Amino acid sequence: MIRLSLALPCLLVFACGGTEALKPPASLMEGVGDTHGVRGLERLEGMGTYVSGATERFRVHVDPALVQRVEFSASSGALTASGSVAEWTLPPSSMAELSVRVVRRDGSSGQVSWQFAIQAQASSNRATSAQAALLAAPMPVLDGGTLEVSGGACDVKYEGTTTNVAIAFTTATHPALMYGRWNGSTWALEVVDAMGFNTGGVVDQHVQLQVEANGAPHLLYVRDNQVFYATKSGASWLRERVDSATEAFSTSGNHARPSLTLGAAGAPSIVYGARPFACGFNCDRVVVAVRGGPSSWTRAVVSPASPVSSNSSQSLTGDLTYDGSRLLFPIVGSDSSTSFSRSFLVGWTATATTVFAFGPNDARALDGVVVSPTRALYRTDTGLHDVTLSSVLSSSTRAFSSVEQNTSSFTGDIVWAQTRPVLLHLHGSVLELVSPNPAGFWSYTQLGSASSSSASLAVHPTSGDVSLCYQSGGRIMFQ
Repeated sequence: MIRLSLALPCLLVFACGGTEALKPPASLMEGVGDTHGVRGLERLEGMGTYVSGATERFRVHVDPALVQRVEFSASSGALTASGSVAEWTLPPSSMAELSVRVVRRDGSSGQVSWQFAIQAQASSNRATSAQAALLAAPMPVLDGGTLEVSGGACDVKYEGTTTNVAIAFTTATHPALMYGRWNGSTWALEVVDAMGFNTGGVVDQHVQLQVEANGAPHLLYVRDNQVFYATKSGASWLRERVDSATEAFSTSGNHARPSLTLGAAGAPSIVYGARPFACGFNCDRVVVAVRGGPSSWTRAVVSPASPVSSNSSQSLTGDLTYDGSRLLFPIVGSDSSTSFSRSFLVGWTATATTVFAFGPNDARALDGVVVSPTRALYRTDTGLHDVTLSSVLSSSTRAFSSVEQNTSSFTGDIVWAQTRPVLLHLHGSVLELVSPNPAGFWSYTQLGSASSSSASLAVHPTSGDVSLCYQSGGRIMFQ
């Protein structure tokens, strides 16, 4: 353990009157421990992932009216400090901890710690070699040239119980949808859709991916403001429009995103927001589309049951999931009994639609995962809904666990890693991985900076290993 103690005289580092430039809370890493007087940790200069052997500089932000002295320490690696800034050469270990002990002006003290995921420089493990290979690989296009890797959306999945990984991502400068497969040593990358001569179109920065155990991919994306689905038939990609020509695809209502899951009998099932052309104002609805075969989609406009008001718009806010008997997806709509906007979970089958109200004034549900037929988890921008599902959905119950004091970005994901939830979210440009420690309290791991409009997690069903993708500096990142 390396430890460095530094006093903070009023005129040297901070002004006692508090003239230190305040950083927005979302741009600082929130530590764990006795945080009284500690605002957070700022990464200086560095970008992307944390790499073994690299020297990173950090500044701790404290309240100068409360804190008199700070003392930096690190679990390993070379550490120097000057004032509120520490310079840390990252160790070869996969996990490392940076801590700050504060001595307050009232004589009390406390310690705050930050966990960091460290990537090895050499390709000594699957994640690192896969990431290095993806970053180095040229992107193929139809004429055999290369395509830039800039973009904002990605989704990652394991292929059943194998260690193969599939990834779907978008590019931005020349908008396109890409699909990649990692077989343990190399990436195979393909163009799924792009702008072309009498084909394709402009792909938006949104994609969702599901992969069958046999490796068959299913992709959902938006092209030219229309909802599209793609899968493979042999070596060829099948691309199908999902939404109807008699409705307008809608992205209104706070980050509404179409979503994909494999429902009953493995049928690709999609939800999206739409407004029928014949409808006026305040009639945005959610549409469920189920694939019966090539280019065969059955669509149904969802009419949620009470207490969702039927005369106001309803907006899709998060992931579509399947609990073994019904499709589940979160919406925001007006409560008919109060006229206030609330967050609901909708259960849908071809014969019935039921509703569970998360609760008044709750943050809306975003990414979701079904743990079992009787349990589902939904990430919000401040915490986590843990829903005990009832066969009568309205009789379900839920617990809410706060994860963030300061609201995080809508960018993120959630998976269930055998015995615990693992969350991913973006605070400003800071990417954090969050999971409970043995005592049940949240543990926050700093992954680096990111610039994604989306980020994705995948968990291996038997090993519990977690992989993730996001974008940083205009490049796809995988680890």
